[in-house]
Amino acid sequence: MLKPHLKHCKAKAPRCKTISISFNPLNVLIEMFCPRCGKTNEKLFNGLCRSCFIDEINLVSVPETIEVTICAHCGSILQGRRWIDSSLSSEDIIFSGIMENVKANENAENLDISIKILNISGSTFECLLRMNALVLGEPVQRECPVKVILNRKVCPDCSKFASGYYEAVIQIRADKRLPSPEEIRRSDNAIKENVERISKKNRMAYISQRLKIKEGVDYYVGSFKVAKKLTSTLKNILGGTIKESPRLMGRDKNTGKDLYRVWISLRLPQFQKGDFISYKGLKAQVSDFNGDKIHLRNLESSGTASVSWRDYKKIKVIAKKEDIKSAMITAKTPKSIQILHPDTYQPMDMEIDQELLKYEIGEELKVVEIEGTLYILKT
Repeated sequence: MLKPHLKHCKAKAPRCKTISISFNPLNVLIEMFCPRCGKTNEKLFNGLCRSCFIDEINLVSVPETIEVTICAHCGSILQGRRWIDSSLSSEDIIFSGIMENVKANENAENLDISIKILNISGSTFECLLRMNALVLGEPVQRECPVKVILNRKVCPDCSKFASGYYEAVIQIRADKRLPSPEEIRRSDNAIKENVERISKKNRMAYISQRLKIKEGVDYYVGSFKVAKKLTSTLKNILGGTIKESPRLMGRDKNTGKDLYRVWISLRLPQFQKGDFISYKGLKAQVSDFNGDKIHLRNLESSGTASVSWRDYKKIKVIAKKEDIKSAMITAKTPKSIQILHPDTYQPMDMEIDQELLKYEIGEELKVVEIEGTLYILKT
């Protein structure tokens, strides 16, 4: 009887499938057996019987040595070609680096992995992986040593910060005057608070230099986008108009694109809160302003109005808040009150209105004289 033998081997010698086939004119007999233990007539898994398969299975595959690169300054992690922000401790970075390289065996169910650092030598961490899983319904435990090398470098953002790199300069100036010490103080506080907040998500949110000059103050900002946000915030606090002036600084060797730095000028208004202005024939006191509007109180009617910063050039300052003086009420009738001029002490009759009814003789009113006309300031 002719008995040919057909053998098919896997990559590893122990895991072989041997098939013996006997040819007979009347029947075909197939006999399966485990090449590791010799058991026959059992279902095979990857060429092995159930028990041998479970004995030899690796629950995971993981490199013997893993390298993890972090920034020595900010702690960000290099993943591929990108630096990812991270606030993890060195231990957590090691664990994360291992788990990113672990590939679970498809036959391992309910896999549980614990990692223990056995020894630390400089930047090398010797670790032990302990694994538990179910394989074909049977509990299996395995251990695997892994070495992790922690490379500490400097990310591009931290390198830029260390070199004083900046993409934009915020210039605080004032129209026809110098910024007041109070305005500069408020600007400094706003810059500090907002940089601290934004830097939690953007490492380029830093001030590489603050330069105080006669005309005002300059802030050198790492990121142009951050500088625009900061300038918008300052405008909401201090008012004024914004102008950008980009300057060509060179060309990127890698991309071939032109490199610019941008000077962003926030020019504070000539007036401040409490000053007096005229706008299209309206005489008013500046009651408040924000990044969008200038809010006014009409000196004649006590009504309110607002002007867009786009019309700033149409506004003229006609008096300062320092020009406000006090005038005493010397007489009062149902239709008028009499006050003494604050400079000449001459009696002046003023038309009374609902707001002035609450004042009595002997009390003082706040007044301002503009172009020869005395105005009572009403609250």
